[in-house]
Amino acid sequence: MTKVAALYICTGKYIAFWPEFYDSAEQNLLPGCEVHYFVFTDAPVLYGEEANPRIHRCPQEAYSWPFATLRRFEIFLSREEELKAFDYIFFFNANAQIMTTITPEMFLPRADRGEHLLVVQHPSFYTKPNYEFTYDRNPRCRAFIPMGLGRYYVCGGINGGEAAAFLKLCHTLDKRIRKDLAHNVIAQWHDESHINRYILWRRDVRVLSPSYCWPEGWNLPLPCRILIRSKARYFDVQQLRKDAPATELPRYVVRCNDFMKRAARWLQRRLPPKKEDINDE
Repeated sequence: MTKVAALYICTGKYIAFWPEFYDSAEQNLLPGCEVHYFVFTDAPVLYGEEANPRIHRCPQEAYSWPFATLRRFEIFLSREEELKAFDYIFFFNANAQIMTTITPEMFLPRADRGEHLLVVQHPSFYTKPNYEFTYDRNPRCRAFIPMGLGRYYVCGGINGGEAAAFLKLCHTLDKRIRKDLAHNVIAQWHDESHINRYILWRRDVRVLSPSYCWPEGWNLPLPCRILIRSKARYFDVQQLRKDAPATELPRYVVRCNDFMKRAARWLQRRLPPKKEDINDE
């Protein structure tokens, strides 16, 4: 039987999301696979752990924002030896909820197409041209992507792949993030920015539609397969992110990026319309 590790971080107030995620995953996630849950948490007990030996509670201190998201690859690698025993590893944002049955055919990387990793298009950008993507534009950052490049903008909340490929991603991005922090640089959207940079030139990645990252309250013209629940229903998000450190772009970089974006928009208005081909695979 195919063995799958589901990685899940719920420290501090984020523990409130765990019961609904777990129940929905047990019901809908990858039927026919043996799914284990690696839950990184500071909670002393977890819903369901006494009844299910596939729930592995991994003690993890709560980091202040944005380090809870920025250091997640370091967190995952703390269990690397255990994770090597699995066929696939996937990370799910704490506020994810599996809404419909997601089969292996729908979700796993397809070996016959040379795929090793899986990502999900961000719902805010899947119909937009790449000059509107909020890639990191700081040349000093190791997540930097110049204007004009990039085919997809993917979310940071759902990703994974074959165990070896995903662990390699974790090692690479952990190293890049550590080097950035040593130079007082933080990517614009933290782990999400680094993931987008990592897949920029890769062709071994399965890219799913925003059906698998469907924000609560949105009205997307796609079926909702994985709901991203509103954090505001559970706690004050802005209070948690108050006074968070960030890296400001140099003024010349901001001016250059703004000029290139205006030029791209001007050209776009003068080109014939292009119908986007949305694939809900």
